[in-house]
Amino acid sequence: MGKDVVDGWLDVAKLVAGGGGNKTPYEEFAGAIGRDIYVDIAGWHLYLRDMGTGVPGSSYKMSQALAQQLGPQLPKGVREADVEALLKKIPVKLGAGKIKASLYDVMPAMCVGDLARLCEDFARR
Repeated sequence: MGKDVVDGWLDVAKLVAGGGGNKTPYEEFAGAIGRDIYVDIAGWHLYLRDMGTGVPGSSYKMSQALAQQLGPQLPKGVREADVEALLKKIPVKLGAGKIKASLYDVMPAMCVGDLARLCEDFARR
């Protein structure tokens, strides 16, 4: 993982660390992401509503961070390739930081597709 990953994640971190409280303009979208999308680690499903962002001092969940990042793009249209590109930029620390993988790498392909479909559904609203 190189500089692009870090820069991309800093954009997400800036969004989630910038506001007070846990409310976002995309709360309903974040709720759907958190309810339906998960990562798979050795057969364990960790839903994004329960997964932290890894930003020190932030109580934001990964579902909120993704909604904040994807939400403004919804009116323009978000393709599955766009979702994949974003997920590949978000590092996930495993083993208390001993290993880093991208969010894309720990998310089943089915969930990547489901996230793209959620984007389409919310764009139609």
